[in-house]
Amino acid sequence: MNKKKLTWISLVLALILALSMTIMGCEPKQPDPSDSSQPAASDKTEPAPPESKATEPEEPKERVFTDSVGREVTIPTKLMRIAPSGPLAQMVLYTAAPDLLCGTARPFSDTQLKLINKKYGDLPAFGQFYGKSGDFNLEAVLAANTEVIIDIGEAKKTIKEDMDGMQEQINTPTIFIEATFAGMPKTYRDLGELIGDNARTEVLAKYCEETLALCKKAKAEVPQEKVVKVYWASGDLGLSTNAVGSFHSELLDYIPVVNVADVEASSKGGGSEVSMEQILQWNPDYLLVDGAALAEEIKKDPAWGALEAVKNDKIIIIPSVPYGFMGYPPSINRYLGVRWLGATFYPQIYIDSPEKQVKDFFKLFYSIEVDDAQLAEILAGTFE
Repeated sequence: MNKKKLTWISLVLALILALSMTIMGCEPKQPDPSDSSQPAASDKTEPAPPESKATEPEEPKERVFTDSVGREVTIPTKLMRIAPSGPLAQMVLYTAAPDLLCGTARPFSDTQLKLINKKYGDLPAFGQFYGKSGDFNLEAVLAANTEVIIDIGEAKKTIKEDMDGMQEQINTPTIFIEATFAGMPKTYRDLGELIGDNARTEVLAKYCEETLALCKKAKAEVPQEKVVKVYWASGDLGLSTNAVGSFHSELLDYIPVVNVADVEASSKGGGSEVSMEQILQWNPDYLLVDGAALAEEIKKDPAWGALEAVKNDKIIIIPSVPYGFMGYPPSINRYLGVRWLGATFYPQIYIDSPEKQVKDFFKLFYSIEVDDAQLAEILAGTFE
């Protein structure tokens, strides 16, 4: 082998060696087990598993409500269908939560349905638990899928036994909420707790508080000699009246006015019977008259004509739409009567006009908006 051939072979071998070293340098470097700076295979970080969302606890289906006489009653957590035990309860519940009513004590009249949403005229009527009729239809209450029966008013001596008895008879929660004239703010707040929503009831409670504050202000600031004297004429001849101390005349003390009929108070709805001679002797500043028809009879009667109030045309008709402004029935409508009469007699304290007082109350409590023509008829006792 000559020298030139050996040189060529050496060059080929050198090229092969160089290529081998280049290929080996491109391979990934294997970790040295003895090198502590390299992480062990078991130390590799695995991706974290997705967090499992915590399951929120379900809202209890039932809760316990303590009513105004201390009875603990289990009711659905969210009430959807409530039944009034009578007309007073119906009125308050209609102002607080009308869409929860599954029935009424008495159907709304055609006159009332001219003002309120006609859908409420389609509700079944259950009758009333207390009162002369005592015609509360428990079968109709059950058929309406009632979740709770609510009685609102003054506590009867047997109220606990009555409520327990009705509850046991038809296995439906039955609750009593006390409602007195001065206690209406608390009544609405109790109802808010009962139905589980106080957004509306708190507004109504505050209105009642403001009304009571105006009454307190009037009693403190109106001199006794300036307090208006009134006679409340009821019945066919106007000789029935709600005397001092009667349940129905209670609101007159708050306005304040002097009720001249200081005679024995009757517990009956028709009031106390008095004579024309007594009325002439009392000589009231104003006559408060139940209805336009009676007002016309009084104006035509010579006996009544002897009164200064009649001579001076100081006869005020008590409106009755959608309910009597002063107590028929004696429920939340009496707050309207206080504002309306208060603004009539003491505008310096009650500020807004009687007409505005009526419009504001209608809108807030009954969700009724009336125009001036309708209002004029309501105040004149001619709206039908």
